[in-house]
Amino acid sequence: MNIRLFSCVISVLLSVSSLSCLAEGLNYGVVELSAQATQAVARDEMVLLLKIQQQGANRQQIGHTVTTRLNQVLAVAGRHDDFNTTQLTRTVEPRFDYLKDKRVDNGWQDSALIQVKSTNLSALNKFAADVQNLAAIVAINYQVADTTLQNYEAKLTQQAIARFRQRAVQIAHELGGYGYKVVSMSLGSSQDAQNYGAYAAPMLLSRAADSAPVQDTAAGETRLTLNINGKIQVTGLP
Repeated sequence: MNIRLFSCVISVLLSVSSLSCLAEGLNYGVVELSAQATQAVARDEMVLLLKIQQQGANRQQIGHTVTTRLNQVLAVAGRHDDFNTTQLTRTVEPRFDYLKDKRVDNGWQDSALIQVKSTNLSALNKFAADVQNLAAIVAINYQVADTTLQNYEAKLTQQAIARFRQRAVQIAHELGGYGYKVVSMSLGSSQDAQNYGAYAAPMLLSRAADSAPVQDTAAGETRLTLNINGKIQVTGLP
């Protein structure tokens, strides 16, 4: 082996050794840890799901009926500034049967789905009762409003970070170090699963507006959890 080749080999070996030492130094004293903060939060927003549906042989006629009822429901909802109303879908589908493996058309079905959200629970409950002569209640759900959720997440983030720091200091002390550096950190929040209180058989009630009772409110609460996962590198280790 000539001198030049030998020098190149030595240089490569020294470079690999240096990189290995550097990697070992970067990973030395790295610890994964997590912390969380949890709080029960009252569900302060109601989500109402309404359905307008009409069936018949005349497509234009049933479409006119659904459109009229839809406009009436939207007009009533529009009187409330604290309602967030969204028309989710409007579908028209043929109705048919099969006789002797042959499709036989027998009419049309026109449907519209409406979602109304509000933190004014009493007003939305009364609205649901008032429009039951126009639309069927498909489901009622209670959840935490976005603004409320953001406020609680901000508070829980502070608590979770404080606990993360406390654990980091404790771990550094137990390992014989004098401090730590944050290598990485990720935050996430979660809450209890929310299920719609679906009506078993959505159907229109009596045409008499005063025959539909106003539902009592039982919103309940959910448990909000803020999670922090991260890595620290303990400094000052022997």
